[in-house]
Formats: sequence, C-alpha cells, structure tokens
Amino acid sequence: MASKDGKIFQEDFQNSCIKDGLFEDRIKDVFIPPEYRTKIPTAKNKYDFYIYLKPYLLPVELKSVQENRVSFSESMIKKHQIEALKEASKHDGVIAGFIFNFRSFDNKTYFVHIRDFLKYKNIAENQIKEHEYKSKVNKGSIPIGICEEVGLEIKNRILKTRYRYEVKNFVLEAAKRYG
Repeated sequence: MASKDGKIFQEDFQNSCIKDGLFEDRIKDVFIPPEYRTKIPTAKNKYDFYIYLKPYLLPVELKSVQENRVSFSESMIKKHQIEALKEASKHDGVIAGFIFNFRSFDNKTYFVHIRDFLKYKNIAENQIKEHEYKSKVNKGSIPIGICEEVGLEIKNRILKTRYRYEVKNFVLEAAKRYG
C-alpha cells in the first residue's frame, strides 16, 4: 500500500464521519525514521479509528489496496491489530473489524467483522476444502469477492478529487447485523 493513498483514504473516511455527525477518533501513526526504529521503542496502535454512534463503538482498522485482494502478510495486516480487534469484539456494544478499500475496483469499500475475517483466514491458511464461500479462497489474502460475500459495503461517491463515504448508513447497518 502506498502510504500516501492509505493516508488519503483515512482522511476521506474521517471527514465523512464528521460530515455524518458521528463521533470519531482517528489514531495517528507515529513516524520514526528507519535509522532510529531499533533504538526508540514506540507503542503500536491497536486500530486506526474509533467510531461511536450510541450505543455502539466501532474500533476499525482501515486498509487501502490497488489490487483485488488484501494480503495477510505482516506488512499489511499486523498480528497485534488482529488480536486487538478480536479482544475488542468480546465486549457488548462493540463492533470491531477491518475496512477494506479497493481503489482499482471503483473504490469499492467493505467492512469485514473480525469474526468473519478470522473464520475466512483460518479456512484459507489451513486450506480447508469444505466451506460456504462462492468466491475463490486464497491462501495468503482476502479477495474482494470474499469481502462482497461476508462484508458490508460502505457506499461512497467521488466529489471532485476526494471520496465521501456513507459512514452513518454503514454504522446503522452494522448495528442491525452485529449489534
């Protein structure tokens, strides 16, 4: 993921939350120059965002990719992010998951609940043949087809050069499905 594209996606998503009148908190990543990374300990962010719409809290990790799939590699999805989302989802009123943005596919964007993500990841990595997915299961990634099957689409539209996401509608739909 190009850092610039991912940051633009986060900014557009945050601005959409604000426009929809949602409480949001974007957790900014700390940048440490490469030459200091082994010398300076830094906290790892659990997620990119918290979104709140009474009575639900949504901790979410945003990923934006050019391809038609999101890699499971540690460079894309960190183990601590998966664990933090899994832990958060154990609490009442918390809906945790990933928001995957596929830039080259009409900017299609999906929320995948951590429970559905973990189920798919287990099937994919362990190459379990018996599953209910219609789309192809990839051992090392979650493709857009699987996101369409298990996720909630977050509608969006392009303004002039930036995107506007229908976050409030997504949160209300997530509350119906997972709340």
